[in-house]
Amino acid sequence: MRTILLLLGILFCHFSFGQFVELDPIRHSDFSIDYAQLDSNARAVVISELGKTTIDLVEAERSIRVLHRYAIRIKINKKEGYDKANISLPLYKYGSDFETIENIKAKTYNLTENKISISELKSKDIYTENKTPFLRLSKFTLPDVREGSVIDIEYTITSPNIFNYRSWEFQSDIPKLKSTYIAMIPGLYKYNVTLRGALKLEDIKSKVIRECFRVGGAKSDCSELTYSMKNIPAFEEEDYMLSPQNYISAINFEMEEAQHLNGSKQTYTKKWSDVDRELMTEKNFGGQIKKTKFFLGTLPDSILSQTDLHLKAKLIYSHIQNRIKWNNVYGRYSQFGVEESYEKRSGNAADVNLALIAALNAANLEAYPILVSTRENSLPNPLHPVLSDFNYVIAGIKIGNETILADASENLLMFGELPIRCINERGRIIYSRKSSEWIPLENKTKSSTAYSFSGKLDLSGKLIGSLTITYDGLDALHKRKEILRYPSFEEYEEKLDERLTNMSLANIDIQNLENPDLLLSEQFDVVVDIWNSNIRPNTVFNLNPVFINRITRNPFNLDERTYPVDLGSKREERHHFSITLPEGITVQSSPKATNLTLPDGVARYVYKNSIDDNVLVVQQSLSMNKAIYDTDEYFFLKELFSRAIQHLKVDYILKYSNE
Repeated sequence: MRTILLLLGILFCHFSFGQFVELDPIRHSDFSIDYAQLDSNARAVVISELGKTTIDLVEAERSIRVLHRYAIRIKINKKEGYDKANISLPLYKYGSDFETIENIKAKTYNLTENKISISELKSKDIYTENKTPFLRLSKFTLPDVREGSVIDIEYTITSPNIFNYRSWEFQSDIPKLKSTYIAMIPGLYKYNVTLRGALKLEDIKSKVIRECFRVGGAKSDCSELTYSMKNIPAFEEEDYMLSPQNYISAINFEMEEAQHLNGSKQTYTKKWSDVDRELMTEKNFGGQIKKTKFFLGTLPDSILSQTDLHLKAKLIYSHIQNRIKWNNVYGRYSQFGVEESYEKRSGNAADVNLALIAALNAANLEAYPILVSTRENSLPNPLHPVLSDFNYVIAGIKIGNETILADASENLLMFGELPIRCINERGRIIYSRKSSEWIPLENKTKSSTAYSFSGKLDLSGKLIGSLTITYDGLDALHKRKEILRYPSFEEYEEKLDERLTNMSLANIDIQNLENPDLLLSEQFDVVVDIWNSNIRPNTVFNLNPVFINRITRNPFNLDERTYPVDLGSKREERHHFSITLPEGITVQSSPKATNLTLPDGVARYVYKNSIDDNVLVVQQSLSMNKAIYDTDEYFFLKELFSRAIQHLKVDYILKYSNE
């Protein structure tokens, strides 16, 4: 992250935008644009992208707004690129006001017999979707899009959020030939400007526009800053990563200081001590934690009388977990208040977890709120507090020298573990009597899935036996939620049977489905089709006993990955198969035992096999002994998966003789 400081500012003023940079007129050459060196297989490519952001006074409202004007031209190369013609523009709510969008223009150009035809978007085809109380989506689809089309999109967004100005993402999921962003900033504010991502700017230009900004009779200069990049590769997302916002090359603005025309200054970049005090005096944050008397009157005596602090904390966690159902709304502030949420049995994430903290404090347990930026959100700024970075809150429970992390919004999550959405590097624990501090967001329990099969192979090519699958950690949480989405075990079994095409299941038995403190277990009677007819004497045939969830796809395929591999927790997958072979079957060849280990044991693949009294035993495991792998470990991780996949392709060669 690179930081630049800029001086800018306003106070009820009038600002002239000047001429907005527009897209060039469409040309025949746009249909044959050369992008092969950038990405010859791109489904679409940005020919040109332009943005200009300014600040102005809306006279009717006497309020300051940020105006962001945007234009883009895209060449559609393949059918897979049609999604670029389906536009969904987010409009966020800040305070009592939503952002607004206007001047939407969109055109599709097609080249037929060397003539360019134009299809324009009609206003009736633009609609708004109310996604959440804080988010609206302006949606439209460009007409007559085909392979080879060129599309233009233009619009203006007006926002009340002058504090973060406007972010500009140079990189996206398709390559760009050129991207240019102009920031026109009055000279009375000071912004922190950060450039994120691995790519470097092609050019930065700046100039001063004299007396462009007026307040009554007073005048102020403006800085016009132009940032540009060329030949920008697509950002390639891969498995096991945090939000792309953390790694995409982009410019972000955050207000630090405003200087008014009378000479006074107002500082917006606060110290954590200021934020701590603000949060603990906020009605919907610190005010909710103080509701201890309410919970003294509601918690059962059987919980309050516990002397084992860990058990007491766990019982309170379970009580809140089962009492208040999460309404699937994030939030760092309470939506309804902990008392109302407790009585009505529903609330947002802050309602649930602030209630948990208040209940723990009521029981004389030391508990504090931890601000979290969820996994799909960007990482919080490590240099100085930006409260808007955080969109969630969990509990930190101090017992002895240990801080236990807890999120009671998931009723199927064991005590002391976090859902994957909360695993986002670090959170900020807010104390009541001392300065807040960063705290790692991590789970101690390894996510694991273990497959165990015991059965026999018959001469008709069927494996018949019992399959048991056990889950722990996040794997258990995800599986519990998957199973409970079905109205009955029978429907779940039916869908599972449909998905496992080479296998039939019967007599499903699920243990500990709604008890997150114990391992989740599934047991089935299974019949697996290995081949489809009876074998003849002296026939040689193949067997691969790892018939379920065998590793066949490498999740790591980039030549170079510029961001860490973040699994969310340590992970392990194990297979243990015991197969009784029919009389007359001999093993001609088998995969070799192997033990592949990365440096310092950070990951390991192990394969063992044996045969005794005609019983074939196969054991296979893949262990990821770190939750996060650095970029310099990526190649080794990729190679480990590649070798494991190749090893698991090797079959057992069996021969049948009836002598």
